[in-house]
Amino acid sequence: MGDNPKSLTVIGLISGGKDSFFSVLHCLANNHRVVALANLYPPQALSLGGISEDLNSYMYQTAGHRLTPLYSDALGLPVFRQEISGSALNPSKVYEYAGDNQQDSQRVDETEDLMELLRRILQQYPHVNAVCSGAILSTYQRTRIESVARRLNLVPLSYLWQYPSLPPPSAGGLLDDMAAVGLDVRIVKVASGGLEEELLWQNLMDRKVRARVEKGMRRFGGSVLGEGGEYETLVVNGPMGVFRKNIVVDDQEMWIEKGGGGEAWLAFREHAGTMVTNDDSEPSDGQEWKTLLRTIGLWDGEFEELYHHLRGKIPFITGQANPHIVTGQTKAKNPRKIPTRWEVKPVVFRTQAMLTISNMTSRGPNTIATDQMSDINSRILEFLTENDRSTDDIIFTTMLLRSMADFPGLNSIYGQLFKRPNPPARVTVACGESLPDEVSVMVSFVVNLGALAAREGLHIQSRSYWAPANIGPYSQAISVPTNTEHGSAIVYLAGQIPLVPASMEVLQVEDGNKQMDSENENEMDSFSKRACLALQHLWRIGKTMNVSWWTGGIAFISGKSDVRMKAIIAWEIWKGVHQKELWEKDGVEEDGLDAWDKKYGGLGSFMKDEVEVQSLPDIARLSISPFVGPPGFFAVQVDELPRGCNIEWQALGVTNPYVDIVSYATISLTSSDEEFRTVLLATVEGCRPQLQQATVYTQRTALLSGLSMQVFPCSAVYGPEGEEVAAGIVLQQA
Repeated sequence: MGDNPKSLTVIGLISGGKDSFFSVLHCLANNHRVVALANLYPPQALSLGGISEDLNSYMYQTAGHRLTPLYSDALGLPVFRQEISGSALNPSKVYEYAGDNQQDSQRVDETEDLMELLRRILQQYPHVNAVCSGAILSTYQRTRIESVARRLNLVPLSYLWQYPSLPPPSAGGLLDDMAAVGLDVRIVKVASGGLEEELLWQNLMDRKVRARVEKGMRRFGGSVLGEGGEYETLVVNGPMGVFRKNIVVDDQEMWIEKGGGGEAWLAFREHAGTMVTNDDSEPSDGQEWKTLLRTIGLWDGEFEELYHHLRGKIPFITGQANPHIVTGQTKAKNPRKIPTRWEVKPVVFRTQAMLTISNMTSRGPNTIATDQMSDINSRILEFLTENDRSTDDIIFTTMLLRSMADFPGLNSIYGQLFKRPNPPARVTVACGESLPDEVSVMVSFVVNLGALAAREGLHIQSRSYWAPANIGPYSQAISVPTNTEHGSAIVYLAGQIPLVPASMEVLQVEDGNKQMDSENENEMDSFSKRACLALQHLWRIGKTMNVSWWTGGIAFISGKSDVRMKAIIAWEIWKGVHQKELWEKDGVEEDGLDAWDKKYGGLGSFMKDEVEVQSLPDIARLSISPFVGPPGFFAVQVDELPRGCNIEWQALGVTNPYVDIVSYATISLTSSDEEFRTVLLATVEGCRPQLQQATVYTQRTALLSGLSMQVFPCSAVYGPEGEEVAAGIVLQQA
């Protein structure tokens, strides 16, 4: 898991169940400090006179809640508790908080009980800056915890998020990992036809007990992890060094309660349970359990294989990438200086499904970047109002800055546009002096004209091992249905940089492992590793959004040295990841269980038909012909990228791999000004009248006057194989 130089002070949300405690262990393993535990329990009226202790909450586990005060003694941490006063009045899969001043159901939704509990803890522990939870696959639970955490300025930690899909992918592997560190996990509720009440108070970590659970799930359907509410658990002991004492409960202190639909759970007497001190035979530092906790690898096998394959080609690439060689031609060492002074105007494309507003800048003589962004906000709001749309309909934005130093202030103002969950996906780069004079920020917007309910968004704000969290006003991806048959969708993804998900730090390549023959080769090796990681992030997000094919990919590369070499490496990565041989292995699909799905989607929504699961890239498409190559590609040299990175990937995905709605084209570097405009116009006009958006990436911006298209000014563009071109063009059709 590696060292995290930025340790957080954490509140651990616990239900008593296995997932929340295993998440606490991962917080500790990532060098964070857990200072308090938080728990919500059902109204007291449900607990008196032997009446049911179980509240069927979709947010909180309440079975066995009478034992949760014992965790204070067991772990040596304060346990803060609060009664659940609300109920699940907002059934949406993605939680939206309406605001404290609105008199609606949000004010008494059970999610807001967590808000009050954490506020109370923060009064005693004002230095706390993070909260951890045991969410594995439940978007319902994760988005609610993230909503509360962000409103309290806390970093949400969900180290178990998508755990079954992490290398090596195995749903049962999570239970194996819990057993390995010594968790004693008792089943306290069963709620599936495949699970009998005889399992109550059995240790789930016992292989025979787990085998019975797995057999029941195979017969009746469901999750062996209990993600769909099939069963609930209570941890009574754990690794020494974390658990100081073991919770022991006599048979006389608990009994079985039964509910409808075959549910059964254990109820406990008030003040049930005693504490037994664990055997102090472990080394004094109490950290031996960390050696038993499985390290979650950074890499999927395919991307690690891709990186190692590429390493062997780096000496050849660096030897061949003479900056003056351009696909067999010799580029002039002192090329004609291209005029950079140019003006920009907003361009609008409208089809039945989409509206794009490109090249939007400030209207006034503002020289301060934040003032320019405020004016852009006003302009887009006016435009949307005129077209009977709102910022909720924006699904993708491109932000071009003069300097990344302006980004924090601009981002804050930009974020004011979006109040609801799942803000648009976004790409942000700094273009430096390539922008028009006195322009500090230029923004392009893609607006969907369809129904809001028809879109799907992915906005994960929690740190995990899966992919980088999006803590700003942008989503990882937005999926929009298209007008094609078979329910196809187009997926807009945010640009991805090489962050280590668990720490949110840029991937550092250790200098001590340099094995190349030159400093240049070592630099290219480091670039390759970061480029592979950033592309892996794009892949994981794409798979979660059911992308089966990319319409094309763009590698943004920053800096001024060895850019062509890096462009060649990016192309080799893009080409390599679309080789059929890389993916011809047996895969394991995630068990996509979700509490929201269980209530509103039915049991059938849990289980994916194996024949319907598509790979990314779609192997069937790659198998059609040996001549099927990778989707379109070019590399774009920019001034700066977020977090000082030197690579960022952007791609557009489709859920139906046979839908071709985006084309990539380039213009030769040797084109004259007249040829440049002629080719550009012919390329764009050839796609009308269904053209949804035309984007040109070029340094020849002075030649674009009067042309209706989105302009992406840059220092250089490189096509496949690393040849420098005058422009790269992306054409998207409805």
